[in-house]
Amino acid sequence: MNKSVEQLMMALNKEYEVYEEVLEIAKNKRKIIVEGRIKELDGITGREQSMILTIAKLENIREVIIRNIIEELNIDSIENISELTQYLDDKSKREIIDIRDKFADILKTVKNENDLNSKLIEQSLEYIEFNKNLLTTLEHSGSTYGAKADEKDSKVKNNLFDARI
Repeated sequence: MNKSVEQLMMALNKEYEVYEEVLEIAKNKRKIIVEGRIKELDGITGREQSMILTIAKLENIREVIIRNIIEELNIDSIENISELTQYLDDKSKREIIDIRDKFADILKTVKNENDLNSKLIEQSLEYIEFNKNLLTTLEHSGSTYGAKADEKDSKVKNNLFDARI
């Protein structure tokens, strides 16, 4: 196994560790959304953004390492890591395929968690919208003058917002 392949596996493992943290954050986020702790949700979003930057840096490092491997092995081009494994020794190939499979699993799990969190947030916003509409459409009685200058009751809707948020 050459040094560039070892570096690739290290980079992939580090990136996987970061995705494990992303998954934990997504699980914590679900609990916070369900419990309605908005301030904590804001803090978690900040952590997620920081992790996205870390992942982007690791992906850049991985791309550089793959370019080095391509040059070292005199490969014309590859589309993905699976294609790269065709040019590696059996041990390296097996390890990279294992890492790739772990990545596929964790990315699927992160996606499912994020989809669930999105649905929960959407439901919360719909609930807030419903309550806002309920509160802003309370009818109040008032007096106005009719056509013959006599007083009559009218119902006035007190809408605070004209547009839906």
